[in-house]
This record gives sequence, C-alpha cells and structure tokens, in this order.
Amino acid sequence: MLSLAHVCLNVNNLERSMEYYQKLGFHSKFKFTRNGMNFGNYLQICDGNYIELFENLDMVAPVNTGLVHFCLENDDIDELIKKLDSQGISHTDKKLGCDHTWQIWLTDPDGNTFEVHQYTAESLQKLGGEVEADW
Repeated sequence: MLSLAHVCLNVNNLERSMEYYQKLGFHSKFKFTRNGMNFGNYLQICDGNYIELFENLDMVAPVNTGLVHFCLENDDIDELIKKLDSQGISHTDKKLGCDHTWQIWLTDPDGNTFEVHQYTAESLQKLGGEVEADW
C-alpha cells in the first residue's frame, strides 16, 4: 500500500458541504453527474489525497459504516486555527493528545467529525512505542 487515497462521505446538501470543505482549502478535482445533474464531488486535500462527497437527500445523520473519523495532517495548527476563526468555522480547543500530537476537532454541516493534527518531535507516529489512552 502507498497511502490513503480518499475518504467518502454522504452529505445532505452537496453545495453546502462543498462550501465548507473549500473554506478549509480543499479544491474540486472532478464532479460526479447522473443525467447531467451533479450529485458528487472529489475534493483534493493535497497531491494524492481526497475526500469524496455524495449527496444523499434522505440522510438524516451520518451513515454508520464503522468509520469513526478521519484525520488531516497540518504543519502549523496555530495558523490553521486563526484561519478557521476568521472564517467562522467551529473547532475544539487545541490539545496535546496522549500520542504527543497537537490536535483539534471539527464537525462538518452533516455531523461528520474529523481531526486535524500536527506532529511534534515527540509524536509517537514518528517514534513508535506505546501509550496509555486518556479517553
């Protein structure tokens, strides 16, 4: 395996979700149409990494597929927080996780929660090891 290619989310309103994720800096790579009508979009996070959105008008809450969350890496979480605040995008306070990685959490318009984190020199993702979970 090379990398995680994409995460797919069902959304209730494609236009609203596109606007939200584009505020985070994602760019539309291509659209899915059916009978000429747009019902999905592939959003590029960075080279080779995407979020795929499909409109599901019958959706009341996120579909439970076993997916707990997805996480996006950022190299300057403090700058990201300033950007999110300036655009009115809600997020949790920054915290140092038990894996020694800075993190914040966001919730998209359809209730899909996701993490954004920044590695530190002590991050276990870099060093390996074992950690006692604090949640």
